[in-house]
Amino acid sequence: MAKTYDNTEPLVIEGGKKRFHKNLSASTPVPEAAIQKVVEILKSGELFRYGCNAPIESEAALLERDFAHYIGTKYALAVNSCSSALFISLLSAGLQPGDKVLVPGFTFTAVPSSITHAGGQPVLVECNSNYTINLKDLRRKMSCGAKYIVLSHMRGHISDMDTVITLCRKNNICLIEDAAHSLGAKYNDQPIGTFGLTGCFSFQSHKMINAGEGGMLITNDDEIIAKAILYSGSYEKSYKKHFIGSNIISQFEKKIPSYNLRISNVTAAIARAQIPLIDDNGRKYNKNYKILYNIIRHSDYIELPETSSTVYKIHDSAQFNLVGLSKEKISRFVELMKMQNIDISVFGIEENNARCYWNWKYIRENHDLPNTKCMLIVACDLKLPLYLEENDMVIIGETILQVLDYISKK
Repeated sequence: MAKTYDNTEPLVIEGGKKRFHKNLSASTPVPEAAIQKVVEILKSGELFRYGCNAPIESEAALLERDFAHYIGTKYALAVNSCSSALFISLLSAGLQPGDKVLVPGFTFTAVPSSITHAGGQPVLVECNSNYTINLKDLRRKMSCGAKYIVLSHMRGHISDMDTVITLCRKNNICLIEDAAHSLGAKYNDQPIGTFGLTGCFSFQSHKMINAGEGGMLITNDDEIIAKAILYSGSYEKSYKKHFIGSNIISQFEKKIPSYNLRISNVTAAIARAQIPLIDDNGRKYNKNYKILYNIIRHSDYIELPETSSTVYKIHDSAQFNLVGLSKEKISRFVELMKMQNIDISVFGIEENNARCYWNWKYIRENHDLPNTKCMLIVACDLKLPLYLEENDMVIIGETILQVLDYISKK
């Protein structure tokens, strides 16, 4: 049986006064420097990233320069979403209609959607109970003729990159990283997103950088960045308004269709001001998560994913699996937590959850992923916004234990 968590302020399980009063869905406010820059841009009217004479005058180009410097790559291309960055990456890497693309079965629908939009055929790979890609199934499915893999680091959980890279090289498979949830994370001290041909990041409101929308493609490859800039919406000689020293772009002019997936200077300004905050914010997220972890790990009904010593993860959200509980009790747990204003979701019990592969009806081939499905129907997801304090984490952790103790006895 689960340990009953003693607390001087009893939890009112069903109805009554709530102990937790903050909004876990609230986004991190943008810094004052971003607000001032946006006002400046709005007053100037130069919202368009190419409405300048030189890249130094473009907030979008400056964002690309600063992001590449932060992450440690030669190039960065700002676009309107991480989905667009993935789409452009696949096209720039040479994806042809019908090409098979491996992708973890646990990811957000935008990832297989970007593969489909690019003309590829998603091939879903099993995931483990710790939310990373299953290497045994990956090895098996690499024999299906796939030429590409889009590896999602879903919710910032990092797979065994050494093995993934070895398998990709052995099977001549191009690695593209979906690093939407892992900005600031590292594997063996190397930034996530820098292991593949490209890495793709998100600036959507619940990511490490909150710009509402927006994304970034990073690469060290001269040809890939040249093609990507043209695919993203550079026309005529607009590519000269990027901080790109290579002349290779001119080789592809008029040969690549433009999809007009550009970022605006306003969005770029919001994102750029947050780059210097990434590392400090990451440390605060991790400090808060450690408090929560040390409380809920005592429950017999919770399985927490262990992070490898090779991984530096940023815990801007928490995931854990419920064990030893029926589907009915899991649903009741979610319901009672919401009554306490702590919005925990379980991926697989929500009818339309976009992170559940069985809801991706646009994929032509049916996929049977029993391990991933078993994980998803018990996997809890909890947002941990930056403004939470130590006492908030204690309340959340204690409430989780008390609710689990309560439903286990029903």
